[in-house]
Amino acid sequence: MTARATPARVATVTLAAFALLLATVCGSFMLGVEPVDLRRALTDPSSVDAAILFGTRVSRVLLGAVVGAALAPAGVAFQALLRNPLADPYVLGVSGGASVAATAAIVLGGTLGWLGIWTLPVWSFLGALASVAAVYVFGRVRGRLVPNVALLAGVVLNALSAALIVAIRLLSSPGAAHEALYWLTGSLGPVDGLRLAALGGYVVVGLGVLFMMAVPMNAFALGDEAAHSVGIDTEAARRTIFLAASLLTGAAVAFAGPIGFVGIIVPHVLRGFLGPDHRVLLPASALVGAAFLVAADTAARLAFLVLKTEPTVGVLTALIGAPFFLIVLRRRGMERAG
Repeated sequence: MTARATPARVATVTLAAFALLLATVCGSFMLGVEPVDLRRALTDPSSVDAAILFGTRVSRVLLGAVVGAALAPAGVAFQALLRNPLADPYVLGVSGGASVAATAAIVLGGTLGWLGIWTLPVWSFLGALASVAAVYVFGRVRGRLVPNVALLAGVVLNALSAALIVAIRLLSSPGAAHEALYWLTGSLGPVDGLRLAALGGYVVVGLGVLFMMAVPMNAFALGDEAAHSVGIDTEAARRTIFLAASLLTGAAVAFAGPIGFVGIIVPHVLRGFLGPDHRVLLPASALVGAAFLVAADTAARLAFLVLKTEPTVGVLTALIGAPFFLIVLRRRGMERAG
């Protein structure tokens, strides 16, 4: 029997997830090619430790935490709407649509200056929204959204997005093409406080909307008819959830590029421990998603010691997420066959 989402349980799980995030962040501050002594960094502003910590590492870790806190709940939202644990912004083509719009903005110079800090997420959001709309339209059969058809539509949109991105890069200047290429690998790097504030603002809005929609998400797990029977305006709720998840995806893509599979790995693991109730799952996924991406970026930094080059965090999450996706897919296939 699944434990009830009492206020005490929600608070306990949230505090535990926050403690995990805090431990991961502190570990990431200290670990890297050059280890950092936190005590020296905090007490001696002129030390090398302080320069490394506050010059590069703090903003990079915070960026990873905010992006992870956006991608994991977005995955939870899409999985609730499609009733499929394999739904994810990356797999559904939502990240791809956001990447097309953001790439176009980058090569056209629409992200220059301080205004670009705020407008690039808008470009990404519009691209994500267009992809969601396409998935919704092509995933409907006889007026009803069919999860498997929607998932296949997302796969096709991913391929189309990749082709459009290549075309945009070929038509752009070498400098803009190089900038877009690095960004498209899904990377975290030092950012200024204004960019972090902009990203945080978009993510807070998206998460706030999703948290308010936790009960309708629970109802969607029972099917549209069951959700309607308990008083949920299914179409309005679906649009709201799609919009919030698209905003989270667009904001994350705008500042870190397309980082895949966070929205599959984190929610799937958490459901095994916490159950499917979104009142517990959503806040936990935001905090654990943040911890997961910070840990993945730390591992990417440490890989430099062995590889003598640093892979982007998007490469690492793909190397983890793609086999994870196939394992979950095979398990679901065996369950249905049995």
